Amino acid sequence: MDQCNKIVPPHLNAEVYRTDTTGTSSFAYLEYIRIHADGTVFIGCSELTGRYWTGAASLFKNVGEAKNVNETNKDLWLTSGTADGCFMENSDKVIICEDNGSMSIFSKKNQEDNAWSIRVKEMSVAEHDDSIMAIDCLEPGFEYVTVGADGNAKIWDVKEMTCVRNYKAAHSKQIYGVSVRPKSTTTFATASMDEYMSLWDENIDKAVLDITKNDCSIRCLQWVDENKLLFGDEAGMLYSVDIRYVDSTLKLFEFPAAVHKIFLNPENDKVAVCCDNTTLTVCNIPVDDKAKIIYRNNSHTNLVRGVAWDINERKLHSVGWDGTVKSHNLPSD
Repeated sequence: MDQCNKIVPPHLNAEVYRTDTTGTSSFAYLEYIRIHADGTVFIGCSELTGRYWTGAASLFKNVGEAKNVNETNKDLWLTSGTADGCFMENSDKVIICEDNGSMSIFSKKNQEDNAWSIRVKEMSVAEHDDSIMAIDCLEPGFEYVTVGADGNAKIWDVKEMTCVRNYKAAHSKQIYGVSVRPKSTTTFATASMDEYMSLWDENIDKAVLDITKNDCSIRCLQWVDENKLLFGDEAGMLYSVDIRYVDSTLKLFEFPAAVHKIFLNPENDKVAVCCDNTTLTVCNIPVDDKAKIIYRNNSHTNLVRGVAWDINERKLHSVGWDGTVKSHNLPSD
């Protein structure tokens, strides 16, 4: 057999990167929107610049300003994308969770109206081994819980920025959702791609209860009250389950795509659902569980990723990978 003398370059695409002509323009894939009680709007996004993924976040005085999110400079630039974040006790401070496993607190330096033009990263820590997928508040301004693609759940003392409880391998696959139980500062539930939804207590080092073992991966969850949970899965199903009767899971709706997030209006029985498509759906979840769809909108041109309810309970706002903020007025009952 003749010896092959062909030399194969170790990096066939090296020249492409040496003469990168993809440009520096970026596009914001909006991931989430949060609205504080004082009207301040917080939007987080992942950004693709050429071949590189980064992230950013912006804060606005109101929703009207937020609709220009792609026409204004971002307030906070991140080294990786961000899937979730939240306000702390007031709108002066925000927590941002990144795809590199870090969690950071940003605050404004003074109390001027344009204070967000000067931003300070107070503290940052990176203890997740993969992307942080979701965050929720146990005790405002003090304790928060994060879950990640590393399968871990962590409880944080944000005053000291230390992990006070680490549930290592809480699930065997990525944890996509976390929700703190109403009227509790220690109890929360998690939803994972390993098909389990579990209940946890900060004072116990393992799961208190496996609430359900689903037929496919669970993407999101949200408490309705102290005993009832809603959760959505990869098959596009939205379910309701009472933790007192875990064998009685009730199917509410079937959507045409995986359920990405659910957002409950704390003032009434309405829940907004965004799936892996361009549709935003609002459902009515009454006490008797006879649910019905009351609103559907397809104005986004790419995936809907985040929703926030307005101070006006008949209005909500959505963001998506099309880089836009949309407002929705719900019909009267």
